[in-house]
Amino acid sequence: MNEEFYVSIVGEVFDGYSEILINKSPAFVKHVSIQDQRYLHKYYEKYKNTAIKRGVDSEEDVLKRLKEDDMWSGSDESKIHALKQEIKNLHQTRKKIFIPSQRKSFEKDIEEREKELLDLEQKRKELVGKTAEDYATSRASQEMSRYFIFSDPELTQHFYSKSEFDELDDLEILLLNAEQNNITTRLSEENLQLAILKPFFSMYISQCEDVYGFYGKPITKLSVHQLKVAVFGRMFFNIFQHTEDIPDDIKEDPDKLLAFSEAQRNKDNSKFIKDDSDASMVFGANKEDMNVIAPDTKKGGVSLSQALQNKGGKLTMDDMIKLTHGG
Repeated sequence: MNEEFYVSIVGEVFDGYSEILINKSPAFVKHVSIQDQRYLHKYYEKYKNTAIKRGVDSEEDVLKRLKEDDMWSGSDESKIHALKQEIKNLHQTRKKIFIPSQRKSFEKDIEEREKELLDLEQKRKELVGKTAEDYATSRASQEMSRYFIFSDPELTQHFYSKSEFDELDDLEILLLNAEQNNITTRLSEENLQLAILKPFFSMYISQCEDVYGFYGKPITKLSVHQLKVAVFGRMFFNIFQHTEDIPDDIKEDPDKLLAFSEAQRNKDNSKFIKDDSDASMVFGANKEDMNVIAPDTKKGGVSLSQALQNKGGKLTMDDMIKLTHGG
């Protein structure tokens, strides 16, 4: 993505809305806030209770019946929760790994766990079928779709009245959902972090310390995206303030920057490296990894052997990180 894209998404976050076209007319999609999430929950509960009153089983009742019939078990349910937590932990750990082969190993583990989780969730879904929760999610989502779309950038006039929205056909609803999904994807945490680390945002990043001063309104009035920009901005500003010798080529890479900061905090911890250990053995790097970590001098890099010689035969965690990034 070019810098213009990141400037654009930061502008959207500052505005608190994203502009789209509906039948060639401009429309403005409000970004969700904590208060909006409360309304979403209210609508969800409303439609869930409606479905149950109409005789649609809740997920809890269906699962209870499936367990009684030995078609689903508590251990199956526990396995789903355990896999979700394991995948989350693997993703967090992978971000701190620099060695290519080790990153690939974690990626393979993540892929295997995600496939196992998907298979279990699909089996569960097939057994459970449609529930009151499914109905509530669908209806609440439609209700909030209308709620978030406005005809003016001040977000004072809804684009559709309730009767107009109820008359939309399935295709029109799908198109609206697609637009809102596109906004969610464009304003992902990954993209927001990348935007914050772009040079154009450098004039703003220190101001993220004062959230009210930054936006001119209390936190309760901020969108979730605005809060994320403030949180990420404070986090990266703190790293730049308290982490020394950050290689230039990782200053715009969120994952590498966070991993470098973490490594700097732990570089004196014996669990990472021992003085009498060979660097390649400590880090578990293979020959291909070393080509990345310490490229041959003929390719413009510094060889591992040369780096060892320069450092008296020993490399610290900090030295290895700098080799990884050409420092």
